[in-house]
Amino acid sequence: MPPALFDPPVLHRFFFALKSDPVAARQTHAFAEAELGAKGLLEPDRLHVTLAITADMPTVPSGLIDALQRAGAAVRAEAFDVLLDHLSGGSGTVALRPARVIRPLQALQAQIAAAMTQERIAVRAGWRFSPHLTLCYRKGAGPIDKAVTGFRWQATDFVLIHSFVGWHRHDILARWRLCGAEEDVQPRLL
Repeated sequence: MPPALFDPPVLHRFFFALKSDPVAARQTHAFAEAELGAKGLLEPDRLHVTLAITADMPTVPSGLIDALQRAGAAVRAEAFDVLLDHLSGGSGTVALRPARVIRPLQALQAQIAAAMTQERIAVRAGWRFSPHLTLCYRKGAGPIDKAVTGFRWQATDFVLIHSFVGWHRHDILARWRLCGAEEDVQPRLL
């Protein structure tokens, strides 16, 4: 949808992410609403775990999307379980996080970062991988730090998302199955 006359100018951001299935996303959203209230919650279709992210840019450089898709296609990993069993938050965001290291998640993220480097795509300056699923953005609330009944799903694929910053819009550009090193996996362009 094109912007309205007075919408803020858009910035473009690209990121690789894990997304749970729609049922798990709705359950996670319902938990967040019961725990935190409705204000500032992300919609279920926007819930994700960021694996690597670019800087924000006013225009999309020629060839960037193709390079990102080549990077995604170079990754080979098995499907794995994601368990988010810790709720944490401060004055800006509240997120679900894993209480323990998920080694296949760490390995997937490292492969994506290496593939981006191979394609000469820089991750956002100062960004580091800290696996979490942001539930909401909020201002002024007190800290949260507690264990929760785990949110578990099997990561069977990862996606490339084009975020139109300021428009609250995420377009999924491609999806790759997590099926291991032996299979030749072509991206499913969306």
